Amino acid sequence: MRKMLLVLLVVAGGAFAQTTPSDPQALFTLGVTRQNAGDLRGAIEAYTSALSAGYPIVPRVHYRIAAAHAQLGEKEKALASLRAAVDAGFLQADLLWQENDFIPIRTDPRFAEIVAAARKNQHPCAASPEFRQFDYWLGEWDVEVGGQKAARSSVQLVVDDCVIFENYATLNGNYSGKSFSMWVAANKKWEQRYVDSGGAFHEWTGSLDGDTMRFFWTHDRGGKKVLSRMAYLKEGPDRVRQVLEDSSDDGKTWVKTYDGLYTRRR
Repeated sequence: MRKMLLVLLVVAGGAFAQTTPSDPQALFTLGVTRQNAGDLRGAIEAYTSALSAGYPIVPRVHYRIAAAHAQLGEKEKALASLRAAVDAGFLQADLLWQENDFIPIRTDPRFAEIVAAARKNQHPCAASPEFRQFDYWLGEWDVEVGGQKAARSSVQLVVDDCVIFENYATLNGNYSGKSFSMWVAANKKWEQRYVDSGGAFHEWTGSLDGDTMRFFWTHDRGGKKVLSRMAYLKEGPDRVRQVLEDSSDDGKTWVKTYDGLYTRRR
């Protein structure tokens, strides 16, 4: 009975594909049907046709092709298809170790490299050096202004290590602010969005300059264009100085508006 059912599935799948030969979803479904029925060559053919027809989830197709090749004992083709899956964005690293079809190729060093690449896809911010440029600001800080402790700040990595989040509050409770800083790969720039208890909203754009993260923001103040700049100077493993300055003459002269020294709390 089981064999008869499998035959019927393959025949039905073949008839379905013949009636909709350009439908990528139908072709992918046919591949799954054939693979489940043990027709691995037919599955690979259907998956390949699905790719050619524009099946949108490319990593999924390459993954299934890799599994079929592995089941056939075709190690090199299986590894090549897995690499294609990862290059297309496959990110389920743990699934690679859980898939029994890949047991025969797990001992190959290239398999471990593929798993590492998938994990990088899964956690791109943790693996990218650009995202780590501002990590020197992470920590729990006392903030001094004018030589006196004025505030506390907690700076943390959030959203899977993609965003640096600051929670800032003065000791007297009269002011608080929060910022979200992130490397924007598409623009190759750092961006910071800052909001505070006074209703302000700041949009900064910047980059790392040596040991200093520098941001700039052009905005309107009372009908006049103002250029602001902000620097986070790394003064040691436990000290970061934040300096803000404004210019109303397109950067010819600058007026310091804030100078805060962050000292790491222990």
